[in-house]
Amino acid sequence: MKVQILHKYLITELFRTFLPSLLCFEFVLLLGFSIQLLHKGLDVPSLFAVLPYMALYTMPHALPTSLLTATVMSYGRLSADNEITAIKVAGIHLHNLVTPVIIVGVFFSILSLYLNAEILPKSYFKVRQLQEKAVKRVLATHFITAKKKIDFFPYQIFIGAVESSNFKDIAVFEYADDFIVSVLLAEEGEIEIDNDGSQVFLTLRRGEFLKPDSGNSVDSPTTGSFEEAVFKIPLRKKVKHSALKYTTLTGLLQQRGEINDELSSFGKLSKDPEKTIKRAQKEISTINDKKGIVDAKLQKSEKDIKKLGRKISKQEGAIKRGKFNLNVYENYINVAKGNIRNLTIEEESEDNIISNWTPFGDTLEQKVERGKEFAKNISLIKKIIAKEKRRIKSTKRKILISQKLIDQSNGEIEKLTLAVEEFSLNNNDLEKEHAIFTEQVKMAEKQKMKRELSIGIHKRISPSLASLSFILIGIPLGIMTRSSNMLVSVGISFILILFIYYPLVATGLVVAESMGFPIIPSVWGANVVNLIMSALLFRKIAQQ
Repeated sequence: MKVQILHKYLITELFRTFLPSLLCFEFVLLLGFSIQLLHKGLDVPSLFAVLPYMALYTMPHALPTSLLTATVMSYGRLSADNEITAIKVAGIHLHNLVTPVIIVGVFFSILSLYLNAEILPKSYFKVRQLQEKAVKRVLATHFITAKKKIDFFPYQIFIGAVESSNFKDIAVFEYADDFIVSVLLAEEGEIEIDNDGSQVFLTLRRGEFLKPDSGNSVDSPTTGSFEEAVFKIPLRKKVKHSALKYTTLTGLLQQRGEINDELSSFGKLSKDPEKTIKRAQKEISTINDKKGIVDAKLQKSEKDIKKLGRKISKQEGAIKRGKFNLNVYENYINVAKGNIRNLTIEEESEDNIISNWTPFGDTLEQKVERGKEFAKNISLIKKIIAKEKRRIKSTKRKILISQKLIDQSNGEIEKLTLAVEEFSLNNNDLEKEHAIFTEQVKMAEKQKMKRELSIGIHKRISPSLASLSFILIGIPLGIMTRSSNMLVSVGISFILILFIYYPLVATGLVVAESMGFPIIPSVWGANVVNLIMSALLFRKIAQQ
């Protein structure tokens, strides 16, 4: 019975200090976030609209700090008033002083886990949806139909139309911690990135500055206008896989399980995914260059084959026409020879007829005249025959030339066909190499994604232990300080959190995300240090 009363008393004392501490730290954190957002450009009405979400965001940070302050102050007062000594004299063991508060720490650790794992991701996603609605509202209000969207974190640029290098109906949204802090609209402009890729130059004409509307009104208040202005947007490295921020812990675990299943099909995994990606991408670039050269040669060879094919077709046509002409010319010669025979027979027939029917025959002049006429006709026909024979000879020569060209072209086609086969084989080999390195990149990307998911999972879980670990530190610290002064408790809390815990958390995340250190010791290191410190402090108290 005495123990139950003691437990109730300890919990009451803890919460009597915890609740004001929680409100105080929530106020301080909200004030800090609000000043940051106001400094970045968020207006006061919009700030009041997002305060509920900000209060939710700061809760996982305020809880452990408040618990540490309340624990140090409660046990400091118990120690200062010698109540702990009285409890020991009454025969109550020390663990009865610790157990109820540790149970409270476990409860708040579970609460923090639920906030980090399920509530906050959904809240982040809700804020994102609200911002998307605000963007659509601004675009609709100013009759901008976004045909193109460009992300220059933390800016989003929406473009209504593109005419050559000139953009029409431009809307620029600036974000700070997922909240829109300013809007810029312009009728037209250009976007250029400097040579070193560190900033973007945005040249806008006929525009106006707006502030985001936090209410239900459709219209956004105008805060300034300009005829032409140049804005510099610094390019910052965007956080990869930012969608993880909006995914719950169960979603992260599910995604990691799916990636594990996919990685099981790859066989041997890479020890250093980042180096593997760089090396594979370099090889892919080299292969693409080689493929470009082989493809160019392949296309040239195929083009030459088609060209030679057309040439062969043309020469075959010439041969076909030549053979047809040969038949025509030979027919002409045969006809001419027949005409010679006919003229000869006709001449002999006339001589016989004249000799038989005319007693004295032809006169000498008539015979000479008829002989000349006969010789003339024969001469003309022989000229025709000679001409056709020359044409036959020329045509045969042309046919031979065409046949030689066809044979040469067939020889070249044969060589080019072999070259095409060789190029195709080279291309196939390069494509196989490309597929191998692409698979390596895919595998390494999956490994990186798995690591990011694992870091995200541990980042959701590890802060939850802070509530319990701070209570474990706060109990011996309070007993050792023997002070019920609020400032002393807050000072101890700030020293532990600002100079030990959060620097360790930040360092652990940096080395885990950027330097590839093992995830568990990097992310959980701050909590492990807290637990070691609490164990040492409890040991010191036990020895007193």
